[in-house]
Amino acid sequence: MVKLSLFALLGLSWASFTFADSLGIESYRDAQLVKSRSEQAVSVEVPLAKIQRSGRGWEPEKVERLTGNLVTSLYKIDRNALLTDVYQHYYAELTKNNHQVLFECQSRSCGSSNAWANNFFDDYLLYGSDQSQSLLVVKTASGLYQILYVNRRGAGDVMVRLDQVAMPNEDMAVANVMAQHDIKDIPRIRRFLTDLPAGQSVIGFVTSQQQDRESAVNVGDRYIEDLISGLGVRLAEKVRFINVADMGRVSLGVDRVSFVVARP
Repeated sequence: MVKLSLFALLGLSWASFTFADSLGIESYRDAQLVKSRSEQAVSVEVPLAKIQRSGRGWEPEKVERLTGNLVTSLYKIDRNALLTDVYQHYYAELTKNNHQVLFECQSRSCGSSNAWANNFFDDYLLYGSDQSQSLLVVKTASGLYQILYVNRRGAGDVMVRLDQVAMPNEDMAVANVMAQHDIKDIPRIRRFLTDLPAGQSVIGFVTSQQQDRESAVNVGDRYIEDLISGLGVRLAEKVRFINVADMGRVSLGVDRVSFVVARP
């Protein structure tokens, strides 16, 4: 575990962290991160209609083809969770800033769940009944595409897939916010770090603001010390904390920690 101050951050390349100028998506309570990956300058199909058979395969009736930077995250939620609650949570997160909804469907109107899971997303863990699936495609004002697919597996677990596609240019890096939490919510931060796949490490951007006569930088340092103490050695070793104080992007919020994948 390494703690970096704001001044050390100024000497680092933002590109190496593949962090995007986009709002962090708050995970559903107790959601466990199953896997996450990022790719740069890849061909991506953004679905804009239900999936159907096409020739010998399956594809959405309408897509928008892009070459962009892709971040994919898959979460698992306990079988006791209500599908409607899970979907409404993520719908609210993805549309809370008046982002443009490009496509939305539920149940059989989406087409075959098997086709979405195995042909489009290429992930069998998403397969469930056609009746229990939901798909949402959103575009932000900054041009970030977000594709959400939710379904309940036969075993009962709810699976949530979130793809974020950013167009590569000088002003935008890959969207890679895995989770964002209140800086004092140690229990949720501990659960997030505990659920990380084996061997995966993350970067935690810590934001703060001036308190009385204490500078934002000093407050941020204090927050990080409290985090390390509350997490314990084993979990703290998974994180490289970076104190951005009050000089972070708006999407980082205030008095929060935002986690992104650590690059080797």
